[in-house]
Amino acid sequence: MPEELQGNGHASANAFAELRSLLVGPEREQLADIRQRLDDPARVVDDISRALPEAIRLRSRDHKLRLALHPIIEESIRVSVQRDPRMLADALHPVIGTAVRKAVASALENMLLSLNQIMEQSVSPRSLRWRLEAWRTGKTFGEVLLLRSLLYRVEQVFLIHRKTGLLLLHREASAVVVKDADLVSGMLTAIQDFVRDSFGAAESAELETVQLGDCSVWIQHGPQAILAGVVRGAAPRELQTVFQDALWRISMDRGADLAQFDGDAAPFAACAPDLDKCLLGQAPAAKKGHWLAWLLAVMVLLALGAWLFFAIREHRRWDAYVRNLSRQPGIVVTSAEKRGGRYLVSGLRDPLAADSAALLAASGIPADGVRFHWEPYVSSQPQFAATRAFEALRTALERQAFYFATGQSRITPEQLNGIGNVAAQMRDLFRQADANGKPVRIEVLGHTDDSGTEQGNAMLGQARAGQVVTALAADGVPSERLSARSAAHLAPLRPGTSDSDRAVNRAVTFRIFGAS
Repeated sequence: MPEELQGNGHASANAFAELRSLLVGPEREQLADIRQRLDDPARVVDDISRALPEAIRLRSRDHKLRLALHPIIEESIRVSVQRDPRMLADALHPVIGTAVRKAVASALENMLLSLNQIMEQSVSPRSLRWRLEAWRTGKTFGEVLLLRSLLYRVEQVFLIHRKTGLLLLHREASAVVVKDADLVSGMLTAIQDFVRDSFGAAESAELETVQLGDCSVWIQHGPQAILAGVVRGAAPRELQTVFQDALWRISMDRGADLAQFDGDAAPFAACAPDLDKCLLGQAPAAKKGHWLAWLLAVMVLLALGAWLFFAIREHRRWDAYVRNLSRQPGIVVTSAEKRGGRYLVSGLRDPLAADSAALLAASGIPADGVRFHWEPYVSSQPQFAATRAFEALRTALERQAFYFATGQSRITPEQLNGIGNVAAQMRDLFRQADANGKPVRIEVLGHTDDSGTEQGNAMLGQARAGQVVTALAADGVPSERLSARSAAHLAPLRPGTSDSDRAVNRAVTFRIFGAS
């Protein structure tokens, strides 16, 4: 090949390579970088780790993703718990601790209620003082009884770092001889380690109580701290709940300080109020004057005296009422007793006898406190016999009637016998009424049918009544005790417009007043 052509071909190849580099050079570099990234496992893992959290967040509601992750997470938790069970216990402690405290509080409350019911009937002076204290402080009687019956005292409280065994804070009650608090803290930690090692206890086993005579150490364990209280005497079990609450509050408020503890206990000085709340107890009180007991006794005696006074007064009132009721004519009392807080009176009562409820109001006894059960009967008392005879005669007179023909007002000869009988009944009625001190008068009513005019019927009714009054007076009935009045057709004896109805309405009747 000629030398010129070879030179031209080489130039053309260089030009083509340069053109290709310009056109596809960047893409080739990107492809090479992608190939290198895919071939490098470290870079692949790094890329996936960057995108994985966002991918999981976007697919968080995907059921398939949950099914895929479930075995992995379950196995991871199982292996973690097997390797270090305390880690799970520390994580659940704030939640489980609250639930346990609520359960313990509920159990204590039920115990106090039961104890309260047992001691409810106690009336000793000491129990009366405790009841007064319960009313004053707002506590239940069972709580006061528990606190006053079990004498104890929390003398010292130690807050110890769980991991290092170093003392974080120490509080003591007044007038308590305190040994070296750091020494006591170290001894408690050493004793727990000794017991665990000597008896082959598990790492999670914890010493809760150390007893020495009437003095004991109550220990509560938290994830990062231990609270120990020196208790003297017989303390109630609810004291454990007080220690648990204090340790829980400290763990929540000072969790970061406990986790980063490096030997400086200064940050835990702020926990002093929580430890002070654990310094509880009830020591035997010095004997003081018994003025409160005497006052309470006087109040009880006054209340008892007042109750006795009112009970005796009520009993006397009731006896007087029963005696008065038994003396009433027409009343026979067969039983008078008290049932369910109310009095029950049973017996026989004549309808004409005095009203037992009215007599009760006069006695001062509340009406709603007495119930009556009367069986009716007819009394043989003379006054009742006279009253019944008077009522019978009165009823018979008010049923008497004299009938007239249409438009007539004169008494016929046939009616004279009837006038005489009525006059005799009236005279007997007046005699009985006067004897009973209840004078009466009789109104004679003249009736008409509805066939006439209103004015004519009024005159006709008045004429008929006047004729009967004149006839009765002529037969010996005192005229001043009789009065004539026209009822006309406005007060018919029988409603209706038939001939028989009108015949009944053309009559004269009698009405008696002043007998009640």
